[in-house]
Amino acid sequence: MSSNLGLLWLSFVPGLPYLVYRLQDVPFLWGLGVVVLLWILYEIIQKILGLLEIKDIDRKAVFITGCDTGFGNLLAIKCVTRGMAVFAGCLTEKGAESLRKAAEFLPGKLETIIVDVASDESVAKAAAYLDKATEQYGGLHGVVNNAGIVGSSFFDDMLTTKDYKSVVEVNTFGVIRVTQATKHLVKKTRGRVVTVASICARVGIMGLGPYTVSKYAVSGYCEVIRQELRYFGVSVHILEPGFFRTPLIDEKIVQARLDEMWKSVPENVKEEYGEKFFKESRERATEMLHKIGSPHVHLVVDAYFHALTARFPHLRYQIGNDSKFLFIPLSYLPTGLRDALIVAAEKLSGAPVPENALQKYAAPKATAILIDDAKSNSSKGSK
Repeated sequence: MSSNLGLLWLSFVPGLPYLVYRLQDVPFLWGLGVVVLLWILYEIIQKILGLLEIKDIDRKAVFITGCDTGFGNLLAIKCVTRGMAVFAGCLTEKGAESLRKAAEFLPGKLETIIVDVASDESVAKAAAYLDKATEQYGGLHGVVNNAGIVGSSFFDDMLTTKDYKSVVEVNTFGVIRVTQATKHLVKKTRGRVVTVASICARVGIMGLGPYTVSKYAVSGYCEVIRQELRYFGVSVHILEPGFFRTPLIDEKIVQARLDEMWKSVPENVKEEYGEKFFKESRERATEMLHKIGSPHVHLVVDAYFHALTARFPHLRYQIGNDSKFLFIPLSYLPTGLRDALIVAAEKLSGAPVPENALQKYAAPKATAILIDDAKSNSSKGSK
């Protein structure tokens, strides 16, 4: 009996008191052991199958967006290194030129296309070019929706609908534009559509409203078209990376973006939150991104490449320790329990709170209670 007392803390998690009780049951333990062994066997088989690649990689053509820097740039280089034909979508000529130089002596073929995924006209122009350029490959083996931005991010009180629209225009509608404009080329080869979402499509992170909204929408879109495109032999794959050290979370860029946003915040909102709260939150956010952000960006690039070239690709890729062991497990918890854990973590870490919010909104509530009490006492006295 005493051997089970140490496990009683598990009873705070819904559903586990029954497990604690059954730990005394030997047949149950055997059954649990079999389940664990089957899971391990499944993982081993998945690993082995994941090593198998499709044939004739050097005859495949892919279109990748967001290749100026970051994941898209590195993926384009990796694909060209393996002999693939890569059509790299870049936002700027500077980014395109840099990529061309990097791939100059690599075995594959690289062509850069200037494209703004937030523009219908630009995407349509790129698609028209791809129609002709991919004829020799029989179409596109893969479309990689990599382009994305963080945009203005902080508490919703400090943002406008314009802030949300600007991010969604790139991260969500950009994906839809590119996919709709090019999927006929993917249907020709029974190829693949690979899209980056985020762990922010699993767990809402405070202060990342526009980005989170855009990624939830992207994940939903991919869920739908995965079911629809399977009739044509096209598979759809989603990447869910955690935080990685790319230009998206560069410390100086993030701080500059936050400072610019704070300037446009209405005075009444600034009074609610206070400048001290803003500065502490800004420092805390950049510090957290630096600590949690993984320098191993090749993990995301490898996941992209696996989704494009593996014979048995995954439908979803969780990438990074924070994604696998923090955010994904959190996403499976009951909402109330998840929120309680987040609140506890904030208190333990000494997270700042808005300076005047409690005073401003608690006072009317207290006054209302006093008024109700006074009315109650008055009615009792009249009786």
